[in-house]
Parts: sequence; C-alpha cells; structure tokens
Amino acid sequence: MNETTSAAGHANTITVTGRGAVNAEPDCFHIHIGIEARRNNVKEAYAAAAGAVTAVQQRLAGLSVARDAVGTEALNVHADTQWQEGRVSVVTGYVVTTSLNVVLRYDDAAADVIAAVVDAGGDAVRLDGLSPAVSDPSAAQDAARAVAWADARRAAELYAGMAGRSLGAPTAITEMQDRGMMIPMARAASRFDSTSVALPVEAGQSSITATVEVTWQLL
Repeated sequence: MNETTSAAGHANTITVTGRGAVNAEPDCFHIHIGIEARRNNVKEAYAAAAGAVTAVQQRLAGLSVARDAVGTEALNVHADTQWQEGRVSVVTGYVVTTSLNVVLRYDDAAADVIAAVVDAGGDAVRLDGLSPAVSDPSAAQDAARAVAWADARRAAELYAGMAGRSLGAPTAITEMQDRGMMIPMARAASRFDSTSVALPVEAGQSSITATVEVTWQLL
C-alpha cells in the first residue's frame, strides 16, 4: 500500500494516509441497452424507436425482470446530415436514440435475458456496456477500512521508530472519499443480428477500496 506522511501542526504529531483494498464478487450488473432508429422523417424515426423500446420492455416483463430494475437513461432526436461537394451539409434523415439501464442478477438466466432483449429489439438494439456491481458492499467496505487503518498505523510506527519516538493516541481520523474500483468485464457498442443465442456473462471480481488519514501523537 502507498502512504504519505506530514508534520501536523508541530513536531509532536505525525499524519499518515493509509489505503486498503479487498476483492468482492459482484452479485449484479447494469447493462446499458441502446435503441437507435433512422428514418426519412422525425415522426417515423420516433415511432420506430418507440416500437423497439416497447418490444424490449415487454420482453423484460415477460422474463420477470422487475419494473424498478429498468430505467430510461437518455432520449435524443437529431437530424442526420451529409456533406455534399459544392453544397452545404444536407439533411438525409432523422435519428432517434434512447437508452435503458437494466439491473440483472448474475444467475443462469442472465445471459438468456440479454439474448432475449437483442432478439426483441432487432437491428435497433445496441449494447452500450455492462458494469458489474455489488448490491451490498458494506462488509467489503469495512474490510477495506480495516486494511487501510493497518496500513496507516504500520507506516506511522515505522516513521516514529526511525525518529526515535513511539505512537500515542490518534488525535484525528478522516476517511477520504473513495470509490470502489470495478474491474470491467465487457464493454462494447455494436450492432447485432436478431438472435436467441445466449452470450455467457461472468461476474469476475470487484476491488472495493478505502482511504483514511490519521494523525497520531508522538511520545
């Protein structure tokens, strides 16, 4: 682990930063489902996107995915333009895109749910990424805090010993804002042919981290 030390106000204290990390197995993941429709006019593009989203939502509901596990992340409508030589860019059509964030559990059905979504949305579907998550990271977070504390104390004792001193009581403890680093499993933005073949997904490991700054008295 890395640590930093500094004089804290006067020579009778030492301030050390400790860092800790523990691995935790994700039990769920967020899959980002994009829908894209291109048509000659806005009305047709919007209707096509709405139809694809509805088909995906209905398929998810039919597979018992809870409604509160599905959320809309984005909705965009824009003109599709093309530069033509000797002319300014011209509008060649309209594009409607939207994105759903779906939370799924790592289980035997997860891969089948993703395949069913691709099948339901057809050529309009884009899979824009998959992010692992730990639904309750509290135990792993506490373990990371313990590692961070031990890291800070080890460094403080080392520096105090080199200075011919020993540690007294801690006088200040500050937990630094830290976010668990997730080890990505797969990220892709691709077009898919309509298919019911399931692509396996694996949980892998997530690294949950903690950082603490501690000031001790020097005796």
